[in-house]
Amino acid sequence: MNAIATHMRITNLQVTNEDVDTRTAAVSDLVATWGKLKDTETIIAKGAAIAEALGGAGTPSAVFGVEIEGAVQAHASAFLHSERPLEVGIIAGTAAIELISTTPGNSGWAVADILGTALWLALSFQPALEDVKREALRSSVLETARGRSTSGAEAARQRVAVNDFGEFTITAGEEVKAPASFKKATTATIEALRRNAALDREELDFLWWSQLGRSRLLNRMLVDVAEPVRLVAAGIEAAGYLRRLPCEVHRDVVLRTVREDPELDQSALLKTLGDDRAVLGQSYTNGLAGRLPEVFPLLHSLTAGAPSAEGGKIKRRSSEWGARALLEAGLVKLQASGPAKL
Repeated sequence: MNAIATHMRITNLQVTNEDVDTRTAAVSDLVATWGKLKDTETIIAKGAAIAEALGGAGTPSAVFGVEIEGAVQAHASAFLHSERPLEVGIIAGTAAIELISTTPGNSGWAVADILGTALWLALSFQPALEDVKREALRSSVLETARGRSTSGAEAARQRVAVNDFGEFTITAGEEVKAPASFKKATTATIEALRRNAALDREELDFLWWSQLGRSRLLNRMLVDVAEPVRLVAAGIEAAGYLRRLPCEVHRDVVLRTVREDPELDQSALLKTLGDDRAVLGQSYTNGLAGRLPEVFPLLHSLTAGAPSAEGGKIKRRSSEWGARALLEAGLVKLQASGPAKL
């Protein structure tokens, strides 16, 4: 079944074959364009824009609306995003699903990995929609994004086989070519060794941190810290040891001390954090979290001292806040420094 044909019913307008065909073509164009993005902040911002169009009232930003309008007008010249704002979310959401549904490679830092993680963070913080059709699309994008982020993180940590050096010969009279020939014969083996060693180092660093049992940010033993504060602090500190986006085992280690797992909305969490809020948020002042609070609502609230809008009113378990701290801080860290060479 054509996903566009299904989701176009969200608009409650009569849908024609031409509508479906032109929007499907626009989706293909957007997937091709977004797949070529290079700047990581631009990719994360794209996730924020898509999430905004899918959630709430379904009203996209003017800039994003114009972008989708341009893609559609290449196939349906009469389309105006101001007249059909819900279609912006339909087209963008469908394009996002197509882009992030690809099989992850072992880099862990492709466009689909970054976009999937940004969408997961943004959409998972939004309240569910009352409109069943719109919520079905939003949930579909959310689950696809969650799956891509987690599977991409796992794939990024797969060790690779280390093969022997390739054949290397030196021909009489062509000694000048020897360095290039040697590099060609050895590069694949050396890169495999480097990748595996870097992954081993990440594991060792992370495990040593997990054994420490002390928060260096708070300068206190973790057992002496209230559970919600402990989990958020652990998530933020753990992210600093990652070379790729976090996977399930990192989340499990961060949440290993969960006991009561109380539920708190964002205001209650900030109150519980107290003076520790400023300490935990000091690294994120005037940074990516402030520019894109839709994707980083927790880190942004640590610097702003105030909860986010609608999403902040939802009560979440402390374990969810801790897991979110890990994922938000991990994405910020990798965006700022770039993924470590594997």
